[in-house]
Amino acid sequence: MRRGAQQAFTVIELIVVIAVVGVVLAIAGPAFTDYLLVQRLKGVHAQLVTDLQYGRGEAVARNIAMRFVFRSDDSRTCYTLYTVAPGSSTGLRCNCLLGAGSACSSASATEVRTHSVQRSTGVRFVTPDGVDPAFAIDHVSGGLLAIPSDQLSSPLAAFTVDTTIAGPRTLRTTIGRAGRVTSCATDARLGATPC
Repeated sequence: MRRGAQQAFTVIELIVVIAVVGVVLAIAGPAFTDYLLVQRLKGVHAQLVTDLQYGRGEAVARNIAMRFVFRSDDSRTCYTLYTVAPGSSTGLRCNCLLGAGSACSSASATEVRTHSVQRSTGVRFVTPDGVDPAFAIDHVSGGLLAIPSDQLSSPLAAFTVDTTIAGPRTLRTTIGRAGRVTSCATDARLGATPC
């Protein structure tokens, strides 16, 4: 009986394959990491846009103003969508940093939805400095309102919140006076209309 010739790789061939794989990983690694960051940013941003549109629809459906408030600390960045019972303190704010299901500590406020993102993911919600990080959606017009500290609420021209991750990657969301949500990007790789 004749035995077949054994075939195997030589040490040199294995070293060459390992070197080629190393070069490919060195080239593709940063691109893959960037891809993951962009997908994480897009996912969080898509949830924000969905919740803003949901809030507008719920304001009309429930016949009560829906409020959003954004907050951040060292461990997380978040927002809460909530309502306030008619006749309650108009300046009442929920605090998403307390966690979903616990964001509204007052019996006069009802939490509808809280979305929280760990800061370790690199994602942050950023509102402009010096601007109140909260607004309401009017249940009659679907338009944008300031959350008043007294009984009179005033329309807002627009509210802007940036969803950012790792450097200049930012998706900007603007809610216009009529409550319409638009988005733009600071980086062409994000696939949105440029800001």
